[in-house]
Amino acid sequence: MKISNVCNCAFPEWYSKFKTITTESILIPLPESFLTYLHTDGLVLPNSSTHGVYGKANNLIMDGDVEDEDLRDDELMRMYESDWSTGCSTLIAESPDFGEFDLKVKAAIKTLGGRVFPKLNWSSPKDASWIAFDKSLMCTCPSDVYLLLKSSQFISHDLDQPFDQCEDYQKDALLPSLTYTLVLRKWEPPNPASEFRCFVHNNKLIGVCQRNANKFYPHIIVNKNVVLEDICEFVKIHIAEKFVETNYVVDVVHVKQGHVILIDFNPFGPVTDALMFTWSELSDLITQIKELPCFRCVESEEGVQCSDYANFAFPQDIQDLAAGEDPYKFMDWMKILTQKEFDTSSSSEEEEGTANT
Repeated sequence: MKISNVCNCAFPEWYSKFKTITTESILIPLPESFLTYLHTDGLVLPNSSTHGVYGKANNLIMDGDVEDEDLRDDELMRMYESDWSTGCSTLIAESPDFGEFDLKVKAAIKTLGGRVFPKLNWSSPKDASWIAFDKSLMCTCPSDVYLLLKSSQFISHDLDQPFDQCEDYQKDALLPSLTYTLVLRKWEPPNPASEFRCFVHNNKLIGVCQRNANKFYPHIIVNKNVVLEDICEFVKIHIAEKFVETNYVVDVVHVKQGHVILIDFNPFGPVTDALMFTWSELSDLITQIKELPCFRCVESEEGVQCSDYANFAFPQDIQDLAAGEDPYKFMDWMKILTQKEFDTSSSSEEEEGTANT
């Protein structure tokens, strides 16, 4: 896998050619001020971007609450906001202002129906879904987008280390100029049971697997032949020979029999998750001559895998302690426990002495 392979899989490089077979999207170049914001520690959202494209009262009303006057009382909402904004002695971080970029994001969300799915050139912030109110990547206002992007390690990798696993990458060498882009895709309720990852080598489909290995979907077993036939046909007609790369990974949705849509392209190499394969197995498949690609899915409840993103919801310190990757944090933790035991012991002795007198 080379740097050029990674660059060609960036969303802005392929979207215009394949826009008729994928979800409607709007691309917005990231200004330097926003890139700086993404690299800055801390999480402060712009004041102007905290509400959706619809009225606040409309967003607050839930199904069945139409008759509840309190939920539609703007004066009551202002009272609540006033309570939360009561002054205190705590220093408040300065809220950023992205001006025109913020307006473009709002306009794009409105154009795409008021609900969008965000990503940058390569990755989406799916590792940060835990921080969203509804635990999904659906965004209705700029602050939803900014919150997910700021909280994602995948996005940080896109910005800081997009080529670190490329064979021609050299740390001090001059890298190709990149224009980072915010991609807002029209929100479609996800259906993991219909999503598949396809591995293509020399424009030949060699492997297909269920994209969500965290659940058993019985219908995939039943419809395996139909799914595989439709995906093979889709890749052959719409993708192979049209995409600039000959080796790549492509994600698709099998909507129904005879209908497949494109999700995304990824580089053919370890930087891309092989999911239900290993890259060693995929290398072996390259040399095998088969009429149909190897197909893998979860075949029973026993085959379900743990979620790859669950650990991202835990603080980094806890992850380091659990993995034993930072001995200094472990030493600090032991000191805290020892101090706590000492304090408890001292307190008990003082109480005992007081009782005796």
